[in-house]
Amino acid sequence: MWLALALVAAVVFGLRGILYHWSALQPIDRNLVLLGTFATGSLICLSLGFILDQNWSDGSLLGLLMGLFTFGANLSVYKGFAAGKSSLPALFTSMSPVPVLLFSFLLWGETVNARQLAAFVIIVSGVVLIRYAGRQSLQRLQGMRWGLLALFFFALGDLSNKQASLAGGDPFPTLAYMCSVAAALFGSWWWIGRRRERRRRSLENQEEVGARDRPVRMWSDGKTFLWGSVIGLVNITGMVLLFLAFSMGVTGLVTAVVSLHVILILLYARFIVREPFRRTEMGGIALALGGMAVLHLFG
Repeated sequence: MWLALALVAAVVFGLRGILYHWSALQPIDRNLVLLGTFATGSLICLSLGFILDQNWSDGSLLGLLMGLFTFGANLSVYKGFAAGKSSLPALFTSMSPVPVLLFSFLLWGETVNARQLAAFVIIVSGVVLIRYAGRQSLQRLQGMRWGLLALFFFALGDLSNKQASLAGGDPFPTLAYMCSVAAALFGSWWWIGRRRERRRRSLENQEEVGARDRPVRMWSDGKTFLWGSVIGLVNITGMVLLFLAFSMGVTGLVTAVVSLHVILILLYARFIVREPFRRTEMGGIALALGGMAVLHLFG
């Protein structure tokens, strides 16, 4: 059952990645999008938590840590892109199942058999190969620090998710705490950025700016927040599925399966955006699917 939940979660997170990819091409405030995403998730989880009379236990409070790690992971990824101007941070984040598997063994004594370990290695190798895709330049490592931070923040988020389920936390209260913290942090980041932008504009002489130099008209705040809410519906669906998968399966294996969401994003890039496939990407897909076959047959 955990494998089916993890696979559906991978599809949902793949859809979320596609929405994020499309959003990145629009004249839109990223922090406001993420505020809308997590604010909507918080509202949904709060409502369902009370409607379904779920237990707001101490275990659910671990969602506060999950929210902090979610914010740190997303912020590190974006900082890495800005610093290194490459997809090196994406390569590191695709390796997050590795520390998750290690720490799940150290913390909870979770073990995998030889065939499951082989499947884990094959899946992670495939995902790394897809993310690498011949775009990395080992001579441009400015984003390595942020990539490493993103890797460990994502790993800590998954480990906190697992610990919440082990501590008896119900899904919706736990995720309500997570989304509330993330929304508060992204909202603060957006507000700070907005103040800085207004201060910068006030110092500029608008009369000296030519028509060609004027910035592209951004989406309105209302439209941006609403789009973030749409993404929030998708995101919270994936988070619930992930929480349930963690409650039933081995932590490292669940994380490895969910990382397959990159395949859906790659297919979108190939057939919708019309980006050509590279041999490394084709090889990565083959490896990842092969690892899934091993896990399904022997896991």
